[in-house]
Amino acid sequence: MKIRYCNSVIRNNYGYGLTMIGLGIFAVYINSSSVFSYLWIFLGILQAGTSYYRQRNQYLTIKEDKLIRHTIIPKSIALSDIRRVKKFMDSYKIETHNQSLRIEKNFIEKESLHKLNLFLEDFKPKVSATLR
Repeated sequence: MKIRYCNSVIRNNYGYGLTMIGLGIFAVYINSSSVFSYLWIFLGILQAGTSYYRQRNQYLTIKEDKLIRHTIIPKSIALSDIRRVKKFMDSYKIETHNQSLRIEKNFIEKESLHKLNLFLEDFKPKVSATLR
């Protein structure tokens, strides 16, 4: 199951990236000897690249035995290791014995958020005596 980003999040990141590239090109046109002018272009390319990565890989993937949050360095948790799922107003915190994963609800589209809520309601983690 794939949990998708909101289209507005991806679209806004592309917009910011292209705006930064445009400002960088304009700054290079005005003063090509300034290092900061090239920095705007570089940061714009990074922003647009991040948006492209988010569009290709989406926010979360839930497979048979793993939950993977896609970032530059993907973070994964085995579903069998999950000990606790905490629900907050704007996020979830999934904990294992030695690591935790925060899922931000603001980044998720509504239909995917509904699927995630159903999955987490049906998912019954093992209760550990050491974690209270």
